[in-house]
Amino acid sequence: MNCFKLHNSKEVLIVGAGHGIGLGIVSEILSRNKEVVLHATFRDKDSATPLFQNQTHPRLIIHELDPCDEDSVSTLANNLKGKEFDLIINSVGLLHNSKISPEKSFKSFKVENFLELMKINASVSALIFKYFEASLSKKNISAFVGISAKVGSIEDNNLGGWYSYRSSKAAMNMLLKCISIEAKRKRKDCIVLAIHPGTTDTELSHPFSNNISYKIHSIEETANNILNVIEGKSLEDSGHFYSWDGEELPW
Repeated sequence: MNCFKLHNSKEVLIVGAGHGIGLGIVSEILSRNKEVVLHATFRDKDSATPLFQNQTHPRLIIHELDPCDEDSVSTLANNLKGKEFDLIINSVGLLHNSKISPEKSFKSFKVENFLELMKINASVSALIFKYFEASLSKKNISAFVGISAKVGSIEDNNLGGWYSYRSSKAAMNMLLKCISIEAKRKRKDCIVLAIHPGTTDTELSHPFSNNISYKIHSIEETANNILNVIEGKSLEDSGHFYSWDGEELPW
């Protein structure tokens, strides 16, 4: 049975690799595969300092990209035309910033915050697939992966709250499901997955760490877990939602 194997990958694209989980995935892939050429994108150079500390790595190519801007995504795709990517991972995501916080009550709901999270958390995977579909490998089984969140599962939602974030991740999951169906119709040998990374020690989770009773993973652990989930997946697994430990999650 044909399945995805990281060691077969020649070209990889990680979107949102300036810091956090995306950066961890970059480091883990370069460590696991001694031949891969890895393309990593960043949006804000100030927050991507850790990525640039690795810019002398001979197999790492860094690109500036605003993943929410269609012209920016289109330009990068044109610049990389002719490449064949065996693995594309979208690790872009936003839970909070100086203006946005997860809502505990609908009294805190703001349309502008909702739309901002929808743009960042939901639209990026669709834009990346739109412009990089033609660059997916034609030689190997490829994988197109979105880093989602368990709170985006509608069936698993027993607590409520975090309305905008939950909705944006649910929308991301729906887009990935649609992408998997289109890829299958076009007979592309591409495995499309949504993956919940688990709670990770990043800026995203820091404000909520004191209220978490379960394990918080290091960035290195999370990157390793994500790649372990992707490794060995077959075309029959495409269009599914998985947790960091390999458990399949309900949509």
